[in-house]
Amino acid sequence: MERPRGEAFGDADFGRRVVTGTVLATVGLGAILWGGLAWLLLLAAAAVGMAFEYARLSERSARLQLLLFRSLAAALLPVLGVAAVLGTAAGFGALAPACAALALAGRLAGGRPVAWAGGALYLGLPLLVLWWLRTAHPAGAFLTLWIVAVVVATDTGGYFVGRVAGGPKLAPRISPGKTWSGLFGGMVLAAVTGGVLTALARGRVDGAAVLWGLLAAGLALVEQAGDLFESWLKRRAGYKDSGHLLPGHGGVLDRLDGLLFAAPAFGLVVWLGGQGDGP
Repeated sequence: MERPRGEAFGDADFGRRVVTGTVLATVGLGAILWGGLAWLLLLAAAAVGMAFEYARLSERSARLQLLLFRSLAAALLPVLGVAAVLGTAAGFGALAPACAALALAGRLAGGRPVAWAGGALYLGLPLLVLWWLRTAHPAGAFLTLWIVAVVVATDTGGYFVGRVAGGPKLAPRISPGKTWSGLFGGMVLAAVTGGVLTALARGRVDGAAVLWGLLAAGLALVEQAGDLFESWLKRRAGYKDSGHLLPGHGGVLDRLDGLLFAAPAFGLVVWLGGQGDGP
């Protein structure tokens, strides 16, 4: 998430960004390492926050926004609960009827059925993948930390390189602050982060570290697509930020937009690779 040129290193904004980022990193790291209930509660809190902001971006009237928020929360929290109690496969199975129920609710309420059902999929799929990744895989803690670190590295690299180097805009009609240099910077830092973490986990630098670094660079592109999608939602709704809950960062969606795309992509790679011990 890049802010307009000249604001990147403003003392107040940058200071708030660092403090908020430190708190988020501490809470997130603790929940990932602890796993279980701590991870479930963090995902549930994220679901509620994102549902509120998504409703704000997807419907015009306050009545429909409130109905959509309540409907999303009423769908996403039970789906997570099903995944926690009965297994992730059951959670994925519950997501499909949840999307159908949201579409019907949206139509009956006079809202946008596609936006209602799409919200359940947009938010629910990555939440389920993150739950599965942490709890069902033998190397779950490392893999979850790895994808979160890669996403953070992509945002960080894009933020600083884009501010310093500037240059041509990536998608000026959707996100005027994003540049091609920021995209490249995010990919490079993501590749370095992914490769280094893999090398540390394996205790050596080898071909696997290089491959996981390349995977991280590819996931950085997916992460940027998620960032642009959320920027499109905001621009369509006429908002600069999805919310104001996180000082210096905007809303929960502003912070997690890239992860919502990158987590399912990474989960697919891990699933195709089988239930091994990690990299």
